[in-house]
Amino acid sequence: MRKRTGCILTAVLVLVLAASAVRAQMTSRALGMGSAYTALARGVHAADWNPANLGLPDNPKFSMSFIAAGAQIGNNSFTQGMYNKYVGKALSRSDVADIMSSIPDGGLRFGARGAVRALSFSVNRFAVTIGGDFGGYANIEKTIFEFIFEGNELYRDYNMDDIDGGGEGVGLLGFSYGDQIEADWAEILTVGGRLNFLYGFGYAKIEKSQFDVRFDDFGFNIHGDYEARTASGNMGWSLDAGSCARINDKLTVGVTLSNLLGNLSWDKDIKQVMGYIDADSVDALDFEEKEGEEDLVADSSWSEDGSRFSTRLPVQLRMGAMYEEGDFIMTADYAQGFGTSAWMNAVPQFSFGTEWRRVKWLPLRMGVLLGGRFGFGTSFGFGLRPGGFIWDVAVMNRGFVTGNSSKGLIVATEIGMEL
Repeated sequence: MRKRTGCILTAVLVLVLAASAVRAQMTSRALGMGSAYTALARGVHAADWNPANLGLPDNPKFSMSFIAAGAQIGNNSFTQGMYNKYVGKALSRSDVADIMSSIPDGGLRFGARGAVRALSFSVNRFAVTIGGDFGGYANIEKTIFEFIFEGNELYRDYNMDDIDGGGEGVGLLGFSYGDQIEADWAEILTVGGRLNFLYGFGYAKIEKSQFDVRFDDFGFNIHGDYEARTASGNMGWSLDAGSCARINDKLTVGVTLSNLLGNLSWDKDIKQVMGYIDADSVDALDFEEKEGEEDLVADSSWSEDGSRFSTRLPVQLRMGAMYEEGDFIMTADYAQGFGTSAWMNAVPQFSFGTEWRRVKWLPLRMGVLLGGRFGFGTSFGFGLRPGGFIWDVAVMNRGFVTGNSSKGLIVATEIGMEL
């Protein structure tokens, strides 16, 4: 039992710390505006958000991101306020009820993400993106917390099938281009695309996890098995496509389809990790009589070499709008994933942002995000932009503005230039 528990804990740590969020899109300016950036991104940022924006007349002649980095950690249940309230405290029944009510029926989900861009640049309508994206997630069955806080209930069948986790780490080299086309209904209409060359650093996924437990007056039954797969990869590719329309001097709209085509091959160090646990009608008398003899609870884990496989990055649709009025820029985005991964699910995401530019070299930003994998977030950011120099900083709180409501945090920063 101790051996199996150690395997599970190790797997969870590997999944959280060594997997990835491909195309994490943690652009500092975008994060400060709630990740509503599809119609606003220009220059080197357009490549990640909407390559068609490279064809707009206000796209910079040259831009470069010397280094841009973002990191996220969070969960779907526990806030900072709950941690401060209950850690170190003797829990009452009402405290336990409060804690359990905060965990969704699907279980506690937590994860970490990271994204890096280095020496990426754009020249007129062309852009090159260099970077890597890392992250992962794990899902812990709610029943486990019932055991911890409430104890076990006799004659009840506990099914623990919501244990899950996965992720991957991917390097990226992308080439983007955007240009104008004729249109009667818009002042300017552009189309663009990005061809991404990918390299798989690492992959991990729990593919099966089934456990059933039942307690009676004097003992218990437990049956379960699990499978996981790990690998490192080779080269792959994907294709993004987008369009952008400037309706008038104030309104611009855009749409992007990411990962429209392509896949990533995994063909190195492939391992299938499997295990089981099995015990029938085990009670206290059995332990006393058979101590030092045959194990009462049979459990084992082993690994086998796996065969080459490929993964398809989930397609994501983004639609965005930007409206300019005086010193303000207001943005709104809708994002829809068509698949589930470490960085995306099929829950729609809405985001809204604004940037105040009264002081040209000190833009101030704020935004709100709803839905998607993140759930609900509020963000703030600012930039220092004297001349062509850029230093942007942003933070998004998973929850309301106050720290006590936070279920996680995203921070991002970038140093670059724009001419």
